Amino acid sequence: MRSILVAFLLALSTLMSTAAVAAEPDTDTVRCTAIRDAAQCVSRSDCWYDAKGGKGCLKGSRPDEDACQVHGSRSICNASTLGCTWNEADSKCVSKAN
Repeated sequence: MRSILVAFLLALSTLMSTAAVAAEPDTDTVRCTAIRDAAQCVSRSDCWYDAKGGKGCLKGSRPDEDACQVHGSRSICNASTLGCTWNEADSKCVSKAN
């Protein structure tokens, strides 16, 4: 009787541990809107974090921002691999015109 109970509990614990591992979502398949952490959101290339609008993590590329505008100094702007150049008139970094 005791051995049957031990076998049952062992089988139950194995089944529960397997189900717990299978229930964890794969980070590649998680929807952008399900991510609550800003750092995890922006680390994915298919998501962007809307801090101004308060909408959180959204799918796609950021629609309203030039990637060069985040560079605050001339030396970083001109050394960037994004194709940026420093605009003297506006004192800001902008994308190079093609």
